[in-house]
Amino acid sequence: MIGTDAITVSGLAPQAACHIRAASAVAAVGPVATPVAFLDGFAYHHPAAGDIGVVFCASWGYEALCAHRSCVEFSGMLAAAGYPTLRFDYPGVVNSASDLAACGLDDWIDAVVEAAALLRRLSGAREIVLAGFGLGCLVAAEAAARGLAARGVILLASPLTGRRYIRETQALAAMVAADDDGSEQIAPGDVAVAGFVMPEAFAAQARRLDLDRLRPVAGTFCIVADRPEIDVGELVSRLGAGGAEVRDCPLQGYADIMAGPTMATTPIAAFERVIDTLREVAPVRLTGDTAAPEIAEGAAVVVGEGFVETAARFGEGERLFGVLCRPAVATERTPVVIMISVGRNSHIGWRRMSVENARALAHMGVASLRFDLAGIGDSAPRPGQPAQTLYTDWPALDVTEAIDFVTEFGLGPVVLFGVCSGAYVGLQAAINDGRVSGLVAANIYRLVWDPSESVEQALRYGNRRIGPAVGRLLTRERMAKALAGEADLWQGFVHALKRVYRRLGVLAMRYLGAAGPRGALYAECMRRFDILRARNVTTTLCYSDGDDGLGEIDDYFGKNRAGLAAYPNVRMVGMARCDHNLTPPQASATMISETMRVVHVAQNARR
Repeated sequence: MIGTDAITVSGLAPQAACHIRAASAVAAVGPVATPVAFLDGFAYHHPAAGDIGVVFCASWGYEALCAHRSCVEFSGMLAAAGYPTLRFDYPGVVNSASDLAACGLDDWIDAVVEAAALLRRLSGAREIVLAGFGLGCLVAAEAAARGLAARGVILLASPLTGRRYIRETQALAAMVAADDDGSEQIAPGDVAVAGFVMPEAFAAQARRLDLDRLRPVAGTFCIVADRPEIDVGELVSRLGAGGAEVRDCPLQGYADIMAGPTMATTPIAAFERVIDTLREVAPVRLTGDTAAPEIAEGAAVVVGEGFVETAARFGEGERLFGVLCRPAVATERTPVVIMISVGRNSHIGWRRMSVENARALAHMGVASLRFDLAGIGDSAPRPGQPAQTLYTDWPALDVTEAIDFVTEFGLGPVVLFGVCSGAYVGLQAAINDGRVSGLVAANIYRLVWDPSESVEQALRYGNRRIGPAVGRLLTRERMAKALAGEADLWQGFVHALKRVYRRLGVLAMRYLGAAGPRGALYAECMRRFDILRARNVTTTLCYSDGDDGLGEIDDYFGKNRAGLAAYPNVRMVGMARCDHNLTPPQASATMISETMRVVHVAQNARR
């Protein structure tokens, strides 16, 4: 293994090559990993000085989206403990160039084998441990059953069989389903959750996965980390029947991981117990070498049909992670769209929409950068950054660094693209940075954030109309539960009162100016839109029919939105039969169409 101070990623303009640090400090900060090309996607290497490497197998779909940050942090913790770790994209999902419809389960199993070989080359590891979360456990177990030599296996919240996983996924899909989410468009036999679709043929293969095929032998180990309420006694006994050392390590905090992509948190203490157990059954032997290996040219570049993608770290200290997608045929002054994370979703986006939209734009001659905001996905937090940054000033700083990154390659004009909280960040960044030429904001929840408002309560209760909201609180069923001590209505009433006060304040501001209650909110909103108008930032506000965010527009610009007439640079577009998350495929068509319109206006303005 040859040490080096930096990795040069090819595939970018020679005059602006992307240098990615890969020093030993990577392991110390936990989540930060070095991206490398892997099959038709990327792998993410967390370097460490030990001789036992861990190949981490992720889950799929909504479960993977919820657990992504937790899996990144678990991998970083493993590396910090001395175990070099590699995460990777399965073919057909995440950032891979292929589509799942063209892949089979064998492709995933082969990917695990390739990942183990890659980790050996990158880290010099002499032994491999397989780890997985959810469906990834069954994939790892199948790879071991087919002969992949592994010192041991770590099972985080593993289903016993693929059949059970599919059944639980279908139940989860019903729980997270929303009106107008396009579920009626899913082909019979396909398995879908939150817009992620597993084709019928792949699902049939996945159903045949069975943890019973994992038969660890003497000299190996298995760590079973499942939900505390799950009795794993029988599984532990079976796995130990061949003489392997099997440890039961309850995964306290599974519910926190699966609380939803936006509200999910990492159970650090539970992961620490798993790693302590790993130290006991497979003590790491330090090689003394944490320097990154020399990686060949093109290490973080993937070429697909009509696009070239480069995974890179950028920003101050290379904290941020993103994927730059460019047209296969480069042109001078290629416009670029920066896609901003929604909530705490990773850069692939809800239902993988950011990946699909980026490649669709590339076919139209437009580059894009999809990236993780600090502390989300594969991006490390800023020093001093609070755990909760939604609707604060912090994320807009990351967008500025993203603009710095893309403009280094001569890309432009710059258009920002975001949904919900990502749209709010885009609005902030467009105001703060004069290099922004256009903004496409979908279902923006707040135009100005009231610092006295709780993010948690706002996400729970939304911009619902006060009358119906209070009516729901006062239903016979709710009142009965409250009287029986089974429900607390107080928070709902408090939020409703705040909404009344806020609406009255905004209305009063129109007549009383700065003297009115909550006048500062109205003044700040007008200031923001005045700046966009003065800079001629072409702005599209897209809203799903009936979306909660429309209440915000009504608050500031009137029921008929007559106030928007003062801003000729701003256009509103409705999206019929579309949920808040833009799950139906036609939502992407609308968003891409509007994005291209904004791009063309920005290009013409430069000529």
